[in-house]
Amino acid sequence: MLRTKIQWLIALIISIMVTAYFHNGKKINGVIWSDQEGYYIYLPALFIDGFDKATCINGCRTVDTPDGPRIFTKYTYGVALLESPFFLVAHVASKLSSYPSDGRSLPYIWAVMLAAIFYMLAGISLISKLLSELNYSRPIQWAVPLLILLGTNLFYYTFREAGMSHVYSFFLISLLCYASFKKTKSTALVWVVLTAVPLALLVLIRPTNAVAVLIPMFWGAKPSEILHRIRLFILEWRWILVFGLAFAALILPQILYWKMVTGNYVVYSYGDEGFTYWNRPKMLQVLFSHQNGWLTYSPVMLFPLAGLFGMIRSKQYNWLLPTIMLVIITYIFGSWWAWWFGGAYGHRCYVDFLPVFAIPFGYVIQRMENWTTLMKVGTGGIFLILVFINIRMSDFYMGMWDGPDWTWLSYIEKLRQVFYIN
Repeated sequence: MLRTKIQWLIALIISIMVTAYFHNGKKINGVIWSDQEGYYIYLPALFIDGFDKATCINGCRTVDTPDGPRIFTKYTYGVALLESPFFLVAHVASKLSSYPSDGRSLPYIWAVMLAAIFYMLAGISLISKLLSELNYSRPIQWAVPLLILLGTNLFYYTFREAGMSHVYSFFLISLLCYASFKKTKSTALVWVVLTAVPLALLVLIRPTNAVAVLIPMFWGAKPSEILHRIRLFILEWRWILVFGLAFAALILPQILYWKMVTGNYVVYSYGDEGFTYWNRPKMLQVLFSHQNGWLTYSPVMLFPLAGLFGMIRSKQYNWLLPTIMLVIITYIFGSWWAWWFGGAYGHRCYVDFLPVFAIPFGYVIQRMENWTTLMKVGTGGIFLILVFINIRMSDFYMGMWDGPDWTWLSYIEKLRQVFYIN
């Protein structure tokens, strides 16, 4: 137990050092900026300035209401809720120091960055714990979470854009996966609560996250059990009650905010943005395009996908859920009007759902244990190269690798820079 605590303490220290590296100098001012500011603005508006006087740089706007100007952000307050304990500590720290208590000085910036680190570490800890419960070896319990962190854009959205929603959703889906597994083993109320409340939070953060309801619904299910699982889920009154109460409690402040700012209780805050491609989804582009394609920028995820095919062929435990989730979320992302999701490093929406692919990742690495030493060393070398590429690319990214000027040649040029090729 002590050894584990020391390991996680070391992980925390390293994470803080990595964050400090990526936000040295003026880069630190980008933490409360653009979309990140839009998620965060609820906190300074609520606790410091008020919604009528809060300052918004470019992540939200001021609108006129019958009661005067109000700050309006198109983002819901779910991320701010998860950031709030860190914000409140920073607020107290600012009052005890020489930093301004304005919601934007250094203590508040570090509050956002530390929040992202905390939820990332909690998420990968839950993934490791889930793999342990499924009797994967200790090396696999460590390798899978580390490869998910270091080999995908979870790294970027933890250490570079800490105020975006993705690392927070990553944690909640990690918790949802672990609790869903435990719920199949026990009827205890705690697992009902820990599958219902995280889902309510996920929907509050991003409504399309509602697809995560499939995790507790289909965890461990076989194809022949799909209709039976749906029927059981609909009739599970304890879960429905807990989810309903949690969602009602969470959505009420959002509804009151919308009413205060717009005069309406329910608002579609994204304007003309919508699922333009619902009948011709850009699913292949979402996966493979040079413009933020998931597997283009996180190729390490080809391994769990290969593991998923192996699980399907051999009918391994819980192969159905990640298969269904992969198809549905790819369809949803490919249907959005900007299927590449704007200025992003890689396809950022997949970050939320990475925990779903932990078991296929563990399965494929477990299969490698039977390989020859040469094959193991070669695969380990590939993992190291993919991690190196991801970290270097995360360092290079300074915005907007998309649009007509961003081509495959642009991507290859970045790869050349990764390997110090002039």
